Amino acid sequence: MKTESKTINICRMGFSPCWIGFFCALTIFILSGCGGTKKPLRICPGKSNVTEALAALQSQSENMIPLFTNKGKFSIEIYDKDELRKQHLKIRILLIKPPSEIYMQAAAGVVEKAMVLGSNEREFWLEVKPQLSSYWWGNWSQQSSNAGLLINPKTLLDALGIAQIDTNANWSLSNEGPYDILTKTSQGVVNKKIYIYCCDYRVRKIEYFDNFGKPLALVKLDKYNEVSPGFFIPFSIAINSMSKNIEDTLNIDIALNSVKAATDKQIKYKIVRPKPEGLDHIYQVIDGQWIER
Repeated sequence: MKTESKTINICRMGFSPCWIGFFCALTIFILSGCGGTKKPLRICPGKSNVTEALAALQSQSENMIPLFTNKGKFSIEIYDKDELRKQHLKIRILLIKPPSEIYMQAAAGVVEKAMVLGSNEREFWLEVKPQLSSYWWGNWSQQSSNAGLLINPKTLLDALGIAQIDTNANWSLSNEGPYDILTKTSQGVVNKKIYIYCCDYRVRKIEYFDNFGKPLALVKLDKYNEVSPGFFIPFSIAINSMSKNIEDTLNIDIALNSVKAATDKQIKYKIVRPKPEGLDHIYQVIDGQWIER
């Protein structure tokens, strides 16, 4: 068996067309006098202790219902074999059944199942084709670390406010400007930070760390919409690796257009992991490690 990691990034290092375009745009913006500063976020009082902060997040999840949409965009960028590989896809199906089930299918051109992501109580999976031609899957019971987190739906469940917060874990609360920050530690090592905007108490950012406390992944959330009474989800989700190594980076962007309550028929849909067929790479994720089969 061998372990192999795949990566994603937007621009290569050096003076690539991407960097040149960025600096040209920045120069034009400044010279034209239109480079105004971004309006700062309003400051509101945060929670006074950890118990209050966790209770506020949990109260929002109490309004969760099964949700569905067939409108949105999904993009994934990967640096593989010394070249940048990028796919832009249209979401055909996104079915969310709290607290652990999710199914997402996206199309690229005539390929209706160019990307399939899923999770149920037992396992998770991600299939991307034709350009990447790769398949990742794992059993939840075999994951004991945050490593490899970007290749399973846990970050998406967290981002949508579906995943349950472990209130028995070791959490601490701090405040930084407009944000309350919940920090989770294990054996003295930070493994998760949740940034909550105090004015509406919705999560704006989640940072994940590996077993040694090194930054692993960053999730940014924006454009919250109320999809059922008292339950808001972000329509803009960005998931990125935090590695300093350009060959160990990953970028995923999800933009939703609308989300509605799932119908009875959609709720009854059984989410089952598909068998990998006709793919170049098949990985099993065990304890965060990608093992190619």
